[in-house]
Amino acid sequence: MSKLALWSRRRFLKATTLSVPVAATALAGAAGFAAPPAGSAAADLQKRIAGTVVVRADEHYEVWRQAMIWQRAKADRRPDMIVQVERIEDVQEAVRFAAATRMKVTTRCGGHSMAACFLRDRGMLIDISRLDGIDVDKAAKRAIVGPGVFCRGLAERLAQDDLAFPGAHCGTVPISGFLLGGGVGMNTNAWSNGMSVFAVNAVDIVTADGRLLHASANENTDLFWAARGGGPGLFGVVVRFHLQCFDAPKVIWGATYTFAFTELDAVTRVMDKVVPQLDKDVEVLISIAALPGVAEDAPIEQRQRIYLDANAFAASEAEGRRKLALLQRDPLIARALDKVENRAGSFDRYYSENEASFPQGYWMGDDIWTDRPMEAIEILKRHMPDCPAPRGTPLLLYMGTNKMPDAACSRIGRFYLAYYLEWDEPAQEAPSRAYCLKVFKDLKAVAKGSYINEMDQEGRPQDIRDCYSPQAWARLAKLRIQWDPAGVFHGFFGQS
Repeated sequence: MSKLALWSRRRFLKATTLSVPVAATALAGAAGFAAPPAGSAAADLQKRIAGTVVVRADEHYEVWRQAMIWQRAKADRRPDMIVQVERIEDVQEAVRFAAATRMKVTTRCGGHSMAACFLRDRGMLIDISRLDGIDVDKAAKRAIVGPGVFCRGLAERLAQDDLAFPGAHCGTVPISGFLLGGGVGMNTNAWSNGMSVFAVNAVDIVTADGRLLHASANENTDLFWAARGGGPGLFGVVVRFHLQCFDAPKVIWGATYTFAFTELDAVTRVMDKVVPQLDKDVEVLISIAALPGVAEDAPIEQRQRIYLDANAFAASEAEGRRKLALLQRDPLIARALDKVENRAGSFDRYYSENEASFPQGYWMGDDIWTDRPMEAIEILKRHMPDCPAPRGTPLLLYMGTNKMPDAACSRIGRFYLAYYLEWDEPAQEAPSRAYCLKVFKDLKAVAKGSYINEMDQEGRPQDIRDCYSPQAWARLAKLRIQWDPAGVFHGFFGQS
């Protein structure tokens, strides 16, 4: 097991304890946890695996169930059994057991999904978070990574060999669900055709009959196609990712500009017209956030600020300056209320700052792909004054115009628009969710689909198919019948 991966998992479990006071104790003590009742089928499974089996009758079941979700908004769904595995063989045994007992299976890694659709009523939840090894081949620029590795841990291990991978923007996101859903990652425009999953060379996957298969562009190609984007609809458990790595940038050269809310149209126009002219290894996003200390009932122009953030993944500071020069010469920049320029950053600094933006609270989010950012922003502006959540943060990221390889990950726009809502009390959840549904009902008019990993799958299950091209959606359904004819694995949330 990688020390870095272990550190990352412990860091994440420490954060989880903020929402479930004894979760870390329960998970860390998994090996000595009370077994299911003697003579039960679950007890038989416990004897065959090195991991831990927890059933509903267990007195600590609810602690385990809630600890499966990273945030404080806990879905009210209860699997019959939670199996936390320690090795790949445990996954195989669990899947065979589920097939034999006609239990539906879902898979969970870090629980870093706002929708938490891995948590279903009945059936078995397989927790693969402890499969967290990292093996790096520096000369080949490749790594074999367990699904439980956190993106920050992967970045730190690769940095030892001057390598990098387009991981998630938040370091406590595990690699598994992030990649299986496509992965809106760092520097993907330059490294991986716009989505992180296209830097996956192969996967090792446990299929519905318990076999362990290697899938790549040359072997079990249908499984490889499905694993690159199938996300929560995948009909198997990926237990290893074979990653293509890249030369690490010497510096992430950045700048952040703060604008009045009234400049939102102008900032979006720069994103639409100027940013596409920058080098591919420059990542630019807009975020809208509330000023601290301003009354919630103040006019939105007083409460909100626009942040334009640019990061160049560069070989030197001089190259970083050159890559940002065109953006910095735009007349808009002179109107910024505040400027932070010439920022020499790193993956570690990026992760530290970004993780601070996602405290353990009540969260939800939704998103679209779009080629029409100006119209999308107009829709947001119309709705934002009515946001019932104490904190609502829209984000607009330029994705580029890459040609996507043939894979289940098949929908993308020039821009990624996400909207994150955070609240403090359970009573604020229902109005926040209703508001978000209303916003994205209108945003569908300018959408090219959604990104499966951050869309509101619980609120918009009928729109999950829009995360895929019609051809990819049909092929996923066909492959499910072929590879999982007995229906061992759950399909997409809300889909029969």
